[in-house]
Amino acid sequence: MNIPAESTGWKIFSGILGVIFVLGAIWAFTQPEEAFWALASVLGFILLMMGVFEIIKAVAVKEVNPLWWLGLIAGILFLVLAFWASQQLVTAKADLLIFYVGIMAMFRGVSQIVFAFGVRSLARDA
Repeated sequence: MNIPAESTGWKIFSGILGVIFVLGAIWAFTQPEEAFWALASVLGFILLMMGVFEIIKAVAVKEVNPLWWLGLIAGILFLVLAFWASQQLVTAKADLLIFYVGIMAMFRGVSQIVFAFGVRSLARDA
């Protein structure tokens, strides 16, 4: 079997990434408090990026989307959450992380229920 050179490079990259993830998991299990605060800091950076991209997208689609302002508001809220997460207050980071995970889990669950009812109605119509 002849494997192209490009795929072996990706296999090596995937293997290195897997080792990094395993080492990160071991570190998180041995020092869970530091892992929690590191996760909160990463969450702040991700929220910052999401806010910037939402604002850029809202401004870019302003001409074709009459609800562009919803994206702008969402982007501003993401930025506020990002700055809240970047505070040095330990309780603020913990509150944000727990709040964010809870809200995202709730929205995910509601969207999955709505999706399930939509699929069910499609099955009935067919």
